[in-house]
Amino acid sequence: MPPGDCDDRAFTGLEAAIVFIAVIVVASVFTYVVLGMGMTTSQKSQETMHAALGEAGSALRPGQSVIAKLDNDQGLIRFLEFDLETATDLAVIDMGSMTYTITTKDVFVTFPPGDDRVTVTWRYPEDGGPLLESGEVVTVRLEMESVEVGRGDTFTLQITAAGGATAALTRDVPAGIAKNVYVELF
Repeated sequence: MPPGDCDDRAFTGLEAAIVFIAVIVVASVFTYVVLGMGMTTSQKSQETMHAALGEAGSALRPGQSVIAKLDNDQGLIRFLEFDLETATDLAVIDMGSMTYTITTKDVFVTFPPGDDRVTVTWRYPEDGGPLLESGEVVTVRLEMESVEVGRGDTFTLQITAAGGATAALTRDVPAGIAKNVYVELF
């Protein structure tokens, strides 16, 4: 071959190989970034799911029965009794931090934590502690002598735990009920 005639085929193949390797490296970096983002997103989704389960696990479930005793000539409720339990196996509720609120069209009364008008009786205790856990049931008694709810009234009982878990019951007191009787309210 004369000195000015060079064969460039080897360099063209080498250039093609370098470009091919560069494309492979860029594609692998892009794949790494996409997989990393997917893993991060998956982890955030898992954290969100666990947080939601924790919130759902703090829910209260009141029993269906609400027992009232009317004990005076005016037909006012002397006390209410109802059961509470947790809604899921994850829930743990501190019974010492509960707030109970009774509302009617004319009455708004709150029983704050530690109120001596509230009595909690453990019906099915598991470990004997102050926390309401899965499988445990408590009966709550609210002394209502200072609250004027009586015959023919509709009231709502709002139950709120310190962690924000709430439950509510709305019940009607029959208008024709006598004094000094126990009645289940529906």
